[in-house]
Amino acid sequence: MKRLVNMRCSTSKKIYGVFFLFIVLNTGCHYDNADRKYRQSECDLTDVSWTSDVKPLVDQFCIGCHQGSSPAAGLVLDRYEVVKASVMQGGFSIRVNKPITDPLKMPPNAILDSCAIDKINMWIANGAPKN
Repeated sequence: MKRLVNMRCSTSKKIYGVFFLFIVLNTGCHYDNADRKYRQSECDLTDVSWTSDVKPLVDQFCIGCHQGSSPAAGLVLDRYEVVKASVMQGGFSIRVNKPITDPLKMPPNAILDSCAIDKINMWIANGAPKN
């Protein structure tokens, strides 16, 4: 009889031990799916426009230095026509696409993400329309 009680007790301990181990292993660690966690949202390059995509970037990253009576490099970028002229001359695209380490990279005190650069390049490739 004593042996039967010890066997039941031993079996109960094993069951509780396995149960405890199961709980710890299933809740103790959490692994994120790296693709889902670090994937950037897709960059939509369809229908890139001056009004919706490029002008907000110019306003946020360029206007601060390129406006007023003494703009940086003598270039005012406060109007579409001036931005397009810079684009057509090639300067705008060259400066935006320079490597981050290049001191001539624009904007100098911020980093445009790859989607923003892709949108600017797509807009330029489409002829820099005023849309």
